[in-house]
Amino acid sequence: MDRKNYDVIVWGTGMVGQHCLRYVIPHPELRLVGVKCYHEAKDGKDAADVAAGDFAPTGIKLTRDREAIINMKADIVLFAPFDPLSDPSVAGTPSSAWVPDLLDLLRSGKNVIASMLSIAHWRHLKNGEQLHAALDAAAREGNATLFVTGIDPGFIPDALAYAACGVVSEVKAINTWEVLDYGPYPELPTIRSLGFGSRPEDLPAGSMDVIRTAWGGCPYLLGEAFGVRIDEVVASADVAVAKETFTSESGLKIAEGTIEAIAFRVSGLRDGTPVFTVNHVTRMRQEAGEQFYRIGHDGGYAIDIDSYPPVKAEFLFGLPGGTGASWSDAMVMTSSRLVNSIESVADAPAGWRIFTELKNLGGRYAFAD
Repeated sequence: MDRKNYDVIVWGTGMVGQHCLRYVIPHPELRLVGVKCYHEAKDGKDAADVAAGDFAPTGIKLTRDREAIINMKADIVLFAPFDPLSDPSVAGTPSSAWVPDLLDLLRSGKNVIASMLSIAHWRHLKNGEQLHAALDAAAREGNATLFVTGIDPGFIPDALAYAACGVVSEVKAINTWEVLDYGPYPELPTIRSLGFGSRPEDLPAGSMDVIRTAWGGCPYLLGEAFGVRIDEVVASADVAVAKETFTSESGLKIAEGTIEAIAFRVSGLRDGTPVFTVNHVTRMRQEAGEQFYRIGHDGGYAIDIDSYPPVKAEFLFGLPGGTGASWSDAMVMTSSRLVNSIESVADAPAGWRIFTELKNLGGRYAFAD
């Protein structure tokens, strides 16, 4: 079987980027040509030094030089900068900082596969239509494709939920779940922005905005896939408080009486009724929030389709042979989704595309020789 080879840039060397390197470096059909980093300590290192794996030197050096990467010849950019979960469509927000990078990469003719939660779709953002128009125009100008994916959003609450409905009918509602221990998650400002370590009465004023921005695109993705109108997206949450003081694995102090677990939901409404809902239970340790939904011992994902016949499925994380932690399993799977989308995105028409517009989207590079 004839296979195409692709030149690949990895933009960002955090939790997602490190595993993208792990999969790109050894694959015979993918050639790493550049790596964009943000920290001075990584500048000039060989890509093998920061990849999540044990590799011989690649000869590809990390660089903080944005223009060098923009001007580099490549087929695909795996775009995974740190994202603080603010609204990228609003000028001056922390997340708006990566928008010019994305625009310039697309204009330069490079296909981009991105992992930022907030742009899984655009209609939930304050200026989403304008952002969509700008990114779509940049992609068409460069004859490039933009695809945003990951695991949640990007797979479980949208693509997989939609695929599962292929064996049922009379769907009334879809609920999906992420149930994970984020105690080891190292980005403490992001965790605090969700309310962890705060007293319920002192929850950050924008915590629901953060949740709606991050996951509000999922109902719109399913709405487009099914041809179902979504009138609005709403977010709500329940919290559990700690009965004793402890420190999370990443170093966040959770004092007695402060929030140790959050169960939140983001629902797409039609005529005031939830039709597509993304549910998350996020804990700061395994035993936190004992009253909230659990999946196995270490957590995972679930799909619950109210249909004829109904469908319920759970996907356990933290299994032997993985990373040893459910949240880092999720990061690895996000990276895998990006890499496995390369050929589908390269073959797609120019513009900002969603999963229903891509052919052969699956585990393209997953099977080891």
